[in-house]
Amino acid sequence: MLSYRLLVAGAGMLATALAAYDSSCSTNVVTYWGQNSWGGGHLDQPDKWEKPLAAYCEDSTFDVINISFLTNFNLTGLPVLNHAFHCETVYNGTNTLHCPDIGEDIKTCQANGKKIVLSLGGGNIFTYGLGSSADGQKFADIIWNMFLGGSHQYRPYDDAVLDGVDLDIESGEHSGYVAFINQLRTYFQGASKQYIVSAAPQCVFPDSNLGTTLSGGWIDNNYVQFYNNPCNLANIDNQWNFDYTSWDKLTKANPNPNSKMYVGLPAGSGAAGNGYLDLTTVQADLAKLYSGYPSTFGGIMLWDASWYSNNQDYVKNLSSWVKSNMKCGSSSPTTSVPTTTSSTSDSAPAYTTIATLPTSSPPVTPTGY
Repeated sequence: MLSYRLLVAGAGMLATALAAYDSSCSTNVVTYWGQNSWGGGHLDQPDKWEKPLAAYCEDSTFDVINISFLTNFNLTGLPVLNHAFHCETVYNGTNTLHCPDIGEDIKTCQANGKKIVLSLGGGNIFTYGLGSSADGQKFADIIWNMFLGGSHQYRPYDDAVLDGVDLDIESGEHSGYVAFINQLRTYFQGASKQYIVSAAPQCVFPDSNLGTTLSGGWIDNNYVQFYNNPCNLANIDNQWNFDYTSWDKLTKANPNPNSKMYVGLPAGSGAAGNGYLDLTTVQADLAKLYSGYPSTFGGIMLWDASWYSNNQDYVKNLSSWVKSNMKCGSSSPTTSVPTTTSSTSDSAPAYTTIATLPTSSPPVTPTGY
């Protein structure tokens, strides 16, 4: 593990050559690391399981990596993390992981221009929640001190300072998250680095667990999961299922005037129950959405890093296409769309340029869910 990190750290000297997260751009690509979802279905192939965090920071494929997950808030004690097989050592007398290797990888990734964010929540068996403003404020203090710019006896990643928090809230009490965000932002205001607050709602509008948080809390990036639901991207032309316009309006109404929305997608055919599309189709769909909603389009989110390892051509081609076709700032989009059929793992297809649309153009997708 140590020798691997040293090799990657050496590559980090070339950080200026790698793409870096820019909140004003529509070219950002985000992924989640730490759950090894590919490995869950391939227990007999450990050599192909999710790689160490630093392995995903060696090139320009990803700009933000969310470490998943903090699964138990445990407001009466110390929070509990789950990083699959990546870290299983706890501080003595606690259930809180101590992961110095991940801490070193975080610093390596940051040296390469990546933003590394702690994701809270997750699905499946995890139990968590913030049932009041007081709970939210208390938990923000804990997160700041254990994972961000504060200090604490138990810091899971030692002196590594993460770049923010992500809310993948799929259960539990949720009335305290706005207070949680507000309390964190009191710390951010005096900080020397830019912190990210993001959320990952289901595409069903409004999200039953994050609805009030998304409308009342300061959100930088909104990673809408357009998979595992009837509103997945495959139904982009079905007005009864796919509703991008409502998400766009919600993003524009956020207290953060620069809030961005990302299209969340599976990174492999088995990464989600539905929503995985061949490269040609997903590029064409993203071109439509970007042309119709350029002011809020921040990029894409891919679940998860373990599928990148086992579907690398697809993910690299998609990331490269996003970075080549989307823009930064307020410039109007000129987006290339595929003109040839491509399999899910083939190299990038040929493109043709569609007409440039002004930022005031009407949405290209129908309203309604």
